Amino acid sequence: MSTSLGRAVDALNAPVAVAGEIDLILLNGKIITVSADDAIIEAVAVRGGKIAAVGTTQEIRALTGANTRVIDLGGKCVTPGLVDSHIHILYYGEQFREGLLDIRFPKARSKEELLRLVEMRGKETPKGEWITGNQGFTMGIDNTLTRFELDAVAPHHPVYLRHFSGQFAVVNTLALQEAGIDRKTPDPYGGKIGRDATSGEPNGLLFHYPAENLVGRRAYGIRSEADRLTAVREGQRRALATGYTSAQDVIVMRQEDIDTYRKLARESGLKMRLYIMQYLHSEQQALKLLPQVQRFKDEWLTFGGWKLAVDGGPGAGTSLMYDRTLRAANRSYVYHDQSTLDRIVFQAHKTGLQVAFHATGDRAIDMAINAVEAALNASPRENHRHRIEHLQFPTRQALERMKRLGMVVSTSPQWIRFHADGYRQMTNDVTMEGSFPLRTMMEMGIPIAFGCDVPATIMIEPKWALLGAVTRTTRSGYTPAPEQRISIRDALRMHTLGSAYASFEEHIKGSIEPGKVADMVVWSHDVYTASSDELAELRALTTIVGGNIVHE
Repeated sequence: MSTSLGRAVDALNAPVAVAGEIDLILLNGKIITVSADDAIIEAVAVRGGKIAAVGTTQEIRALTGANTRVIDLGGKCVTPGLVDSHIHILYYGEQFREGLLDIRFPKARSKEELLRLVEMRGKETPKGEWITGNQGFTMGIDNTLTRFELDAVAPHHPVYLRHFSGQFAVVNTLALQEAGIDRKTPDPYGGKIGRDATSGEPNGLLFHYPAENLVGRRAYGIRSEADRLTAVREGQRRALATGYTSAQDVIVMRQEDIDTYRKLARESGLKMRLYIMQYLHSEQQALKLLPQVQRFKDEWLTFGGWKLAVDGGPGAGTSLMYDRTLRAANRSYVYHDQSTLDRIVFQAHKTGLQVAFHATGDRAIDMAINAVEAALNASPRENHRHRIEHLQFPTRQALERMKRLGMVVSTSPQWIRFHADGYRQMTNDVTMEGSFPLRTMMEMGIPIAFGCDVPATIMIEPKWALLGAVTRTTRSGYTPAPEQRISIRDALRMHTLGSAYASFEEHIKGSIEPGKVADMVVWSHDVYTASSDELAELRALTTIVGGNIVHE
């Protein structure tokens, strides 16, 4: 036995009880444990859904019982199951609902292709019926289509198309009329109706959920319980197939969506572990909802807390930044003023649960930190782990405050690979040098978690997060802040133990150690030694949750 492997066995295996028959054994692999010393082992034994023992192939083979399933890995790489810190399983599954026009990448790569898809759907759709796209098209706000262009290709159908980011939608004239939106319609709280600068007439652009939903709820129609269950199963299927074994759904909008998750959990329909957070869109809603909170937690489903949005995103021009001359921020506006945000967060904080903030721009990030600091000053609480999602353009001062306050970062480094070219056009090189500062945060000791954020991200696979964090390079070759690159070991740790920490679950998942849940993935390539080109080809061969194979 090698010295390092011997240490792994000593530290991880030791005299762990293995009484009772072992259910599953994996042998002859390169098993990356993500333990404290980053031990790499050959074999693992599973009993009752948990890791029973780890060690050499010879040692673990000796635990084989009459009914033990034995899998010879043949040298394949195994890691802990990926934990996604920011995903929307139900809403992602809904994007594949029958009847929606598929406008997701790569179906529509340009405005011309998008308009052609709408025109073709119109030819096969009875007049007056909705043409509704899934989320969504990838053009930025500067080159997106207008309601008049939609009118030209679909004059007889109301049309609703949502940007992939979820931060804005574009609709045609008939859709505005169906929703009763005209020049006199006020902006809903937290949202904005795009208007012509001269006439004040709606221009077809709808910013943020409250405005988008004025039309979207009509376009998508009423979802039955069966529809919602189907959506969760589809989103779950796709997530498991890519190597996610746990997920944190950080926007659950409605009680009926929570009920859907709970129903699946009761009926053993959840095959991955979920941690969910409910969205608070206004102070009025929060004051009504927070006193009625129903806490629940079991092996498969946990209610984790609350989510607020402080700004939008660069693609919509609604990142809330101090420099509003930047195109990423020139349409930005305050969703909640600071005093209102402080009051909402204080009430959410007092429930004893976690609070997460969507915040992309430097001003939005500071507002979120201000609210957390005010809540902690008024009602101190240890280990709260309040978190900021995305955190694209933080200042150094913001990071120092987050560290002092014990906050967590949940971010999506795949966005560097997918969108940094666009972010550069929407900001400038100086701003981009401070974007996604992974190494700085890691060296400061700020907890970091990774999440794919589908459907607001064009592709779900975790390999894109790993590539984004390790290379920080777009397909064009642009590399913002190359000194912020991190190692593949650190990236994998953030996407496993780091994400588990973000949901208070690092003691039960995120590494392959005795006593933890037996959530593991067998990969097509060696994650630690794969080149960038090989990482781009990485795929999950087998996904195991609780010792059960759920994707193969």
